[in-house]
Amino acid sequence: MTNKYLRCVTQVGVFVLAVNIGALAQNWTPDRLPEKFSGQINAYTPTTTKAPTGPYEIRGSWSMNLKREGTKADFSAAVNMILSDGWVLTNSTVPPNFDPSTRNAHTHHIWMTDAEVTMLPNNAIQVSGTATVTLNGGPTPFAQQSPLTVVITGGGTGPDDVEYSNVTLTFTGPASGHFGTEPLPGVVRKVEKRK
Repeated sequence: MTNKYLRCVTQVGVFVLAVNIGALAQNWTPDRLPEKFSGQINAYTPTTTKAPTGPYEIRGSWSMNLKREGTKADFSAAVNMILSDGWVLTNSTVPPNFDPSTRNAHTHHIWMTDAEVTMLPNNAIQVSGTATVTLNGGPTPFAQQSPLTVVITGGGTGPDDVEYSNVTLTFTGPASGHFGTEPLPGVVRKVEKRK
């Protein structure tokens, strides 16, 4: 009697485990993942001791392609940075000098190739790797190569929720001295599913 009961409980446990593993695998199969994402970055850098001239406004476009069955990704962004109105109001003469030439406007191209993809809870996608960063199309004085983590999240799984809606870029290493260590937020504007 005890052996039959134990065997039945074991079989039910194995069945429940198999169903749960199957459900997880179904949620993250490569054919269910989007292939391409794109959107806008709209952020401010923090004012820190490393970047006392901030905050900078950061605005620009980004795109990401998932490849190798969702295990690798190529990411790129092209952003403008300019000292914010807050900087002008706290670091200028009276009346404030809103002359654009005093705002240190500049551009950055940022990209990663074959970055590691990690699936997070709630359908979030994390991409981590070493980013190449340019300044006005050339080398940067702070770091040509720096670790970058990109995370794409959504609003939920409800019928009116946006599956992939938000993106953040978080720099560590040398580039964090320019961009800050806090996540730089943005929006997902377009998601292309696999055909």
